[in-house]
Amino acid sequence: MGVRGSYEQELSQLKKDLFVMGEQVIQAFSASINLIQTQDKLEMEQLIENDTKINQAELTIHDDATMMIARQQPVATDLRTTIVALKISSDLERVGDLAVDIVKASRRMEEKKNEEEINAILEMAEVAQDMLKKAMLAYQERDMMKAQQIATMDDTVDKKYRLYIQSLFTLTDETNAEQTTQLAFIGRYVERIADYATNLAEWIVYESSGKHFDLN
Repeated sequence: MGVRGSYEQELSQLKKDLFVMGEQVIQAFSASINLIQTQDKLEMEQLIENDTKINQAELTIHDDATMMIARQQPVATDLRTTIVALKISSDLERVGDLAVDIVKASRRMEEKKNEEEINAILEMAEVAQDMLKKAMLAYQERDMMKAQQIATMDDTVDKKYRLYIQSLFTLTDETNAEQTTQLAFIGRYVERIADYATNLAEWIVYESSGKHFDLN
C-alpha cells in the first residue's frame, strides 16, 4: 500500500472512531436529561464513571491525528480534514463533561420538581440533541448546507433558554432558592451544549471550504 493509500485508511479509521465517540456523547446527554426525572442514583454514578471512556476516546483521537500529521505531513484539504477531527473530538468531549454537570446538578435537587420547569428543560434538550445528531450526520456526509442549518436551531435554543430563565427567577422564593439555582445551571448546560453543536457545524464548513464562519 502506498503512502496515499495508507493515509486514507488511517483517516477513515479516525472518522469511524469519531462517529463512535459522537454516539457515546449523544447517549450520555440523553441519559443525563432522563435522570433529571428519574433520579436513579445508580445510573447517575454510572454515567459519571462512563465519562472516562469519552475522555479516553478524545485522547486516542488526538494522539492518532497528531501521529498522522507527523508521519504523513498532509497539506491543504488533507491537513484540514485531520485538524477538524481533532477539533470535533475536543468539542464532543466538552459536551460529555456538560452531561456530567447536568447529572451532578440533578443530584443536588429535591425529587419533587415543578413540571413546567422540567418540560422547558426537556424542550431545550430535545433541540440540542437533534443539533448534535444533525452535526454528526453533516460531518459524515460533508454537507455544508446541513451544517449551516444548525445555526438556526441554536437560535431556537437561545430563545427558549431566555424565556426559561425569566420564568424560573420570576417564580423563585427563598424556600426553593437552591432548587432554582440548580435548574438554572442545568438550563445553562443545555444551552452550552447547543453552542458546541454549532461549533461542530463551523468545523464542518471549514473542512469543506477552508474558511472560518461564525455561525453562532
